[in-house]
Amino acid sequence: MQRSFAAIGILLLGAGLFWCSLYSWSPFTLTATDAWNGLVHQGSVGGNMAYIVAQLRVPRAVCAALVGACLGLAGALMQGITRNRLASPSLFGVTAGAALGLALFSTGLVAPPFAGGALLMTCLGGALAWVTVFSLGGAWSPTTAQGRLVLAGVAVAALCAALTRLTVILVEAQAQSVLNWLAGSLANVGAAQVQLLWPCTLIGGLWALWCAPRLNLINLGEDAARSLGVGIASLRLQVFIASLLLVGASVCAVGPIGFVGLIAPNILRQFLGNDYRWLIPLSAALGAVIVLGADLLSRAVAFPVETPAGVVTALIGAPFFLFLARRAL
Repeated sequence: MQRSFAAIGILLLGAGLFWCSLYSWSPFTLTATDAWNGLVHQGSVGGNMAYIVAQLRVPRAVCAALVGACLGLAGALMQGITRNRLASPSLFGVTAGAALGLALFSTGLVAPPFAGGALLMTCLGGALAWVTVFSLGGAWSPTTAQGRLVLAGVAVAALCAALTRLTVILVEAQAQSVLNWLAGSLANVGAAQVQLLWPCTLIGGLWALWCAPRLNLINLGEDAARSLGVGIASLRLQVFIASLLLVGASVCAVGPIGFVGLIAPNILRQFLGNDYRWLIPLSAALGAVIVLGADLLSRAVAFPVETPAGVVTALIGAPFFLFLARRAL
């Protein structure tokens, strides 16, 4: 019953934030009626204001929800496969590695000459960072301390961030556009980003749900999971690929937005326990709520100037991480 109430509460909160994001804190005079006409009638009814909602606000809200869902899913998967509550895309360096990959692509230093090159570069960057963190942190050993993996992640994330800044300095002509993207802003997203995000979110979400029962068994311990027929190496590879797809798509669409994958699963554990059959889908829903809320706050903080949503999530997530680290380490 508690799980059902938690699910309903998150969905209602998400729907409310989605609705508010369509017309709140806008330089234009938008009303709830304009939001309705833009959402339901795609701007064909209601004049210019409804058209603005349909063309700008609806894609932005959808992108925020999808990015949050991607990051929430990735965080739940990482925490499940490592049995580490501090695991998340940002703390394991995956987000920073993906950002480095896309910075190299955006500046033209490494640009695969085919469609989908940007997504490929984010995934490759995230993959390289994750493998490095796991190797340095000794993640394959069941006796490795949680703190060692987190320290490796922080070090690799810092290295990737430094390389990203160096990339921007080397290609000064592209610096401004890359710097705006690196802040994790939803200000300039549109239909193209929605088209990138929704298939990756759908595939990654279904893949994560398929892994959920086996993650529950992993939570009992690797030896117990093996005795129950779980292929540990195969599951690790599946989680690795699914997480990279989810993080790569979100970074490619809006830039690096940190701490969502840390916050969402850990809040839900207070209500759901460690049952990943519930934790994974609701982490996606709560991640969407967090990014929608961060986007609203980013508009309100210095209205009419927008603060990047990534800054808001960092301001919330950093104290949350310190609180968790104090309890876990």
